[in-house]
Amino acid sequence: MSEVRQNLATREWVVFAPGRSKKPKSVHANIEKIRVSDKPYDPLCPFSPGNEETSPVEEKFRIDSPQGDWKVRVINNKFKIFAGELCSLKPEPFLHEGIYKKLKACGEHELIIETPQHNRIIIDMSEEEVKAIISAFLNRYRIFERNSGNLITLIFKNYGTMAGQTQIHSHTQIVNSRIVPSYIRLLLNQAQEYFDDNGTCVFCDMLHYELRDGQRLVYENEDYAAFVPYAAGTEHETWIIPKYHDAGLDSLEDERIDRLANILRVVFRKFYTAIKDPDFNFVIRNAPYPLAGVPFYHWHIQLLPRIKIVGGFERGTRIPVNTIYPEESARLLRECRI
Repeated sequence: MSEVRQNLATREWVVFAPGRSKKPKSVHANIEKIRVSDKPYDPLCPFSPGNEETSPVEEKFRIDSPQGDWKVRVINNKFKIFAGELCSLKPEPFLHEGIYKKLKACGEHELIIETPQHNRIIIDMSEEEVKAIISAFLNRYRIFERNSGNLITLIFKNYGTMAGQTQIHSHTQIVNSRIVPSYIRLLLNQAQEYFDDNGTCVFCDMLHYELRDGQRLVYENEDYAAFVPYAAGTEHETWIIPKYHDAGLDSLEDERIDRLANILRVVFRKFYTAIKDPDFNFVIRNAPYPLAGVPFYHWHIQLLPRIKIVGGFERGTRIPVNTIYPEESARLLRECRI
């Protein structure tokens, strides 16, 4: 059973999940780079077709090929962050332990297995294959939305050892939670203050400025733009923002899915070529479900390369130190031929 406790001084929440200690450890000797495997099938991989019984977990959703084989498969995570019950439809009051607050962890934690082939990642895939992965994201996002006890769905990918990946086979994780992360709460609060002061969405304003200025632009299509933020917190950090305003993912459909698949594939391939296949985290920053229609927030994707060890200054002050100017990073990515 997992438990969530609040830091009284910062009001940040911490998840205690002892079951996660049993998951495979990241060992550099074994997973120096994600593309270590040249085999389309690994008999020891629990995500490869035919090996499901080696790690029996419940299948939640799948997208099949015309031949009847699966293209994308969604399963329960064997090592859940929230190893508790489903969130109650009616949120319960916080529990108290002395002066502190806590609650029993609730939520679901699933894995989206992106391809049946053990040695393929997004840069190897067609846009149709990437589109199938996005469609799986949306299926789970909308399924979780039906439970009013789930306030937010978090979609993220760990690529490489330094990003926290422990299983080579390409996959994304999806978690829903009653707790809205402090970083999302900060984004929401600052965005609402900006809207109150200016009457516009701060993310829309940033996007329009970056499209006009062009120095930090990496790639764009009809519906999305990728750019390195003016104050990027890590080397080659890249944001992908919709050109249409929406706080949640509900309007992501039809051609918008096609174009999101396009920009994801292009940016991933630029990362692979220009930055020599860096480890990175991929995070979709959508609003909590009750705020999905607000005018002040704008969903977006952060790609956060992990190419250095974070030192004491950064950990102690929580002030990032970036060793490359965003304009140079964007130029490197923008001019990279793929």
